[in-house]
Amino acid sequence: MFKGKSVVAVLSLFLSLALILAGCSESKSPKDSLQAALEKSADMKSYGLSGSLKIQDLKLPEEVLQEEGAAGAIGMLQNAELSWTGAYRADPMLIELKLKISVSGDLAMSFQVPMIMNQEKMWIQVPNIPMLGLPEDVTGKFVEFDLKKLAEEQGTEWPSTIDIGSSVKLTNDVYGIAFKHLDEKTYLSEPKAKDAGIPEDKKLKRVVQLHVTRDQVEPFVNTLIKDIAPEVIDLLANNEEYRNLLQVKPEDLDEAKKQLSETKDQEIKDALAEFNKTVKSMDAVVNFGIDDQGYASYSDITLKGEIEDNGQSGSGTIKVVSELTDINGDVKFEFGEPKAEQIIPEDQLNDLLGGMFAGADGLGDESLEGFDEGAGTTDQGL
Repeated sequence: MFKGKSVVAVLSLFLSLALILAGCSESKSPKDSLQAALEKSADMKSYGLSGSLKIQDLKLPEEVLQEEGAAGAIGMLQNAELSWTGAYRADPMLIELKLKISVSGDLAMSFQVPMIMNQEKMWIQVPNIPMLGLPEDVTGKFVEFDLKKLAEEQGTEWPSTIDIGSSVKLTNDVYGIAFKHLDEKTYLSEPKAKDAGIPEDKKLKRVVQLHVTRDQVEPFVNTLIKDIAPEVIDLLANNEEYRNLLQVKPEDLDEAKKQLSETKDQEIKDALAEFNKTVKSMDAVVNFGIDDQGYASYSDITLKGEIEDNGQSGSGTIKVVSELTDINGDVKFEFGEPKAEQIIPEDQLNDLLGGMFAGADGLGDESLEGFDEGAGTTDQGL
C-alpha cells in the first residue's frame, strides 16, 4: 500500500499550517487579519461551538477493497459523518462536547458520545450502541477520569489552572515567526463569502482564504525547516512558561535543534522528490469567516488529494466545517457536570466489561487493556 512517510509528510504539512493559521480578524491585509484575530481571541471567555467532518469521493485500489472486510469498512467510512456541538466557559472552566456519528446506507445508524471536562476531571458518557450489547445500567452513565492522576501515570504534571491566555500568546508568537518568513501573497486572499462557497446565513463581514497546492509544498517545507522551526525552538528555549505549557524540557529542544541543523539539503530534496512522486495532486482551501465583532467565528477546510504508489492509486476529499456562536455570551450547557448518580468509576466499568467478554474468543485482559489505552488517548485529545 502507500508508504508511511508520504502520508506523514502530508499530515505534518497541514498540522503545521493549522497551528500557524489558527484564526483571523478584520484589518488591512489578510496577514494582519490573522494576527489580529489571535490577539482578540484572548478576549473569548465563552462560546458555543458546532461543526462536522466528512470524507467524500473516497476511491481506493481494487487490491485494498478485496481484503477481507475492507469493502464494508470503506463503504461505512464513505457514508459516515462526524458532527459536534458544545460550549466553553473560562470561569469556572467547563468544556462540553457532544460528538455524533451518523452512518447512512444499508448499515444506517447514529449514536452520540458526550464529553465534559472541568479543571480537574473529565467525563465521557457510555454510548448506547446496539451491536455492542452493553448493559442498560451502563449506557448513559458517565465514566469519570481524574486528570491529575492520569498525568502522574504518564510521568507529567497536570497544571493547577488551565491558562488559555498563555496558549493564545504562544500561538500568536509562533504565528508571528511563521509569517515573517512566508510570502503573504502566495498563500492568502480575500474572496467574498459567496465566492468562497460559504452559506449566506453565516452573515460574515469578511473572509480570508488560505490556499495551498502541491506546487507550493516544496517552498513551504524548505522555509519551515530552515527558518521557521529553528526560531520556534529558540522561542520555547527562552520562555519557561511556554515550556511548562507544552511539557517540554530544555534538553528536548537542544536535541530538536541539533537534528534540524544536521539535516542536509540533499535529504530535504530526496524527501520532497518522494512526496512529488507519490502525491499526484493536492489542493487545500481554508476559509476563515469574520463576524461583525472581528472574531473568526467560522471556518471550513477542504482537502483534496490523489496518491499513487507502486502502481496503486487512491483519492478522496476531506471536508471540515466549524463555527463559534454566542461569543462572550451566556452560553448554555446541555449536560453540565454529571451528578454522583450519573457517574460510573473507570474501574467499575472495566469490571463490567470484563464479565461480559470473559468467555468470548480473543477477548479478555488484553482487550480491556486496549480499552484503557483508548480512554487515555481520548483524554489527551480533548
